[in-house]
Amino acid sequence: MDIGSRLLSAEAHAARVEGILLADPALAGLWRMETSLLEAAASVGLEGDRIATQGMVLRLVSGTTVEDDVRAVEMALRILTVIRRPGDPFGAPVAALRRIEAAAVPIGQARDAGDRLEDAELALVVQEAQAWTPVPILAGWRAAAAYAFRSRRSSPVAERLVFMAVEGAARHVQGLSPRPRPVAAEAEDGAGGLLMPATAGWIVPPSVALTRGGFRLWSPATGLAGFLEAATRSLSHDLGHLGTLRHELSRLSAMASGAHGRSRMADLVTCLRAQPVVSSAMVMDHLGVTRRTALSLINELVEAGCLTNLTARRTARFWALPSLAARMGPARGVGSSRGGMSGDRERRGAHPRLGGLSDPRHEDRDESRLDRIMAELDEAMSGLDDAVRKAGTRQQRDE
Repeated sequence: MDIGSRLLSAEAHAARVEGILLADPALAGLWRMETSLLEAAASVGLEGDRIATQGMVLRLVSGTTVEDDVRAVEMALRILTVIRRPGDPFGAPVAALRRIEAAAVPIGQARDAGDRLEDAELALVVQEAQAWTPVPILAGWRAAAAYAFRSRRSSPVAERLVFMAVEGAARHVQGLSPRPRPVAAEAEDGAGGLLMPATAGWIVPPSVALTRGGFRLWSPATGLAGFLEAATRSLSHDLGHLGTLRHELSRLSAMASGAHGRSRMADLVTCLRAQPVVSSAMVMDHLGVTRRTALSLINELVEAGCLTNLTARRTARFWALPSLAARMGPARGVGSSRGGMSGDRERRGAHPRLGGLSDPRHEDRDESRLDRIMAELDEAMSGLDDAVRKAGTRQQRDE
């Protein structure tokens, strides 16, 4: 399959997911809540910090970490807040990309001021994508490739966040997905990031796609074909998973409507729609009820198959919706760091001429090279046009 056909297939799958989410805002909120958790854990894992999604969620909810993974959890939280509120890269490109850069700096490290891109360069990164908003995946990829080139691949985490921000903003330009908004200072990073509702419009989480069922290298300069294949497979999986989420929402609605008297079940269901991981203490605080009442409500949902115990213990328990509990397994296919070098960086170092190109971090920025990268993406777009024309010709013959 040529790259144009792969791009067409990925966009078709993304459009189907987007249409389902636009028709059901409650489903969209729950899907993005789950997917953002998986993406944050997978993105940290791609950089060599092995962390299971379940462990990350439990530690973020409970506010406790162990010394070995405190940095990974903190990094995941920073990534999570940007995933859920990426800002407006088209309307305020510098502010959006500066926030992405701040979230992507490794914990305990300070970014060298000499490596900081100028505001004008950040605007050029977004400018590379604006002409391609009718194809959001390609728009996001062009922005990620431009950022990767100009930053000399200094932050793969930032590249993936740039992709998500631009891909989601491009979908709004088509007049469907919610309009991205600048992020207010008071809504910035913090412990509330886990509970923060998503205001994003992205459909393709890159780290999830690359690590679902195996491992693929993130490489905006050379890896478009592999990424499109992985994204299509991941989106196909999500199309099936959306049916599971819709069923879970229906069961929760049935529990709420079937409550009698002074039961607070409806209030708990409303809470779970926005926050699918809870403890008895969280229920007590949110609903203003006693511990006994909170546990009684939770047990009703467990018996009805609407909640699953994540911790398998009798104290300090947490519960999640079954769909999320099933997806929060160990991070497979993601390597652990060795010698302090990130996973993606380590693999690039081991293959200095991956894809026939030397590591951009060791090259001067050559604008002609950026032009060649973008020309390859233009060729991909041309291939998409050819694939559409062929499909139209076949349809006419069939008719």
